[in-house]
Amino acid sequence: MSEISKGMSRRDLLAMVGFAAGASAMYSAMSGMGYAAPSTYTGPIKLEGDPKGASVLILGAGLAGMTAALELRNAGYKVQVLEYREKAGGRCWTLRGGDVYTELGGFKQEVKFAEGNYLNPGPWRIPSDHYAVLDYCKRFGVKLEPFVQQNYNAYLHSTEAFGGKPQRFKEIQSDYRGQIAELLAKAVNQSKLDELVNDEDAELLVESLKRYGVLNDDLAYVKSDATSTYRGWEKDPGGGVGAAPVASDIISLKDILQGRLWNDLITGESIDHQAAIFEPVGGMDMIAQGFEKEVKDLITYNAKVIKIEGGDTGVTATYVDANGGTEEKPSARITASAPSRSRFWARSTTTSVPI
Repeated sequence: MSEISKGMSRRDLLAMVGFAAGASAMYSAMSGMGYAAPSTYTGPIKLEGDPKGASVLILGAGLAGMTAALELRNAGYKVQVLEYREKAGGRCWTLRGGDVYTELGGFKQEVKFAEGNYLNPGPWRIPSDHYAVLDYCKRFGVKLEPFVQQNYNAYLHSTEAFGGKPQRFKEIQSDYRGQIAELLAKAVNQSKLDELVNDEDAELLVESLKRYGVLNDDLAYVKSDATSTYRGWEKDPGGGVGAAPVASDIISLKDILQGRLWNDLITGESIDHQAAIFEPVGGMDMIAQGFEKEVKDLITYNAKVIKIEGGDTGVTATYVDANGGTEEKPSARITASAPSRSRFWARSTTTSVPI
């Protein structure tokens, strides 16, 4: 608490929650703080009011900055955008084979992905209730495809679990669910929950747990054809001679608990990750490119702002070449017909609309 009172940012706090308790806990914290909720967007933005020659300066051509530039220009404002990097998009960017990126501190990363492969270092999925993003994608012709959040054949991995050997999602999920169901079913059957459920509900609960946990008639989750239908087979069923399947071994509940891979089992069930969610075809920066086509003529790239001066009648931002230049270049002075009409929009290059 003392760290928070000394100025911990919300982003740092949420990152700590995520590291300590996982993505689902972080999302719950974001929801509680009001940062993760369905969009209230109902259609194209229609700004009202006569700007009367007012100008707007936007720092950062991230998605938020470009959205502001697009809509304010449409409303009649004179707009200028200063972007620190050589391209627009802010956090919404994609790395592909052949790209070279120099990190803070001078570390250079050379991307050697095969053709068609890419990595989204920032946002990488669009929930179905992010209506504004989906609308802009439609308007800009950005093609979308389903994003598979929960892949049962994917691997869960921790260097501290199972000797560092990855485990299939479906194996951990099925075995964890089955053995938890077994414990609960046996507790109910041994009348240990009589104070919580009546006889009729207890009978229905045991019946449901047998189905949910794939338990046998002894209320046990064991190696069998039934459990292998969910967790996967040692040898898959086939056709012809020797086609009979071989059931797979079960991971013990103790190993699953100590491995802590259960942390990620319900991430795909949170509201923000439930199907259907989407991603742009070809990489997340396709959204940034869609915006950039609309407002590219307003953007000055490689512009490192070093000074901002303002007064009653306007604002001037001074910048230099972000690649190491020293020549100071003042942006066009942001003025208006009256002091109250002057506008200055400061946007970080890492700011973007929620994705």
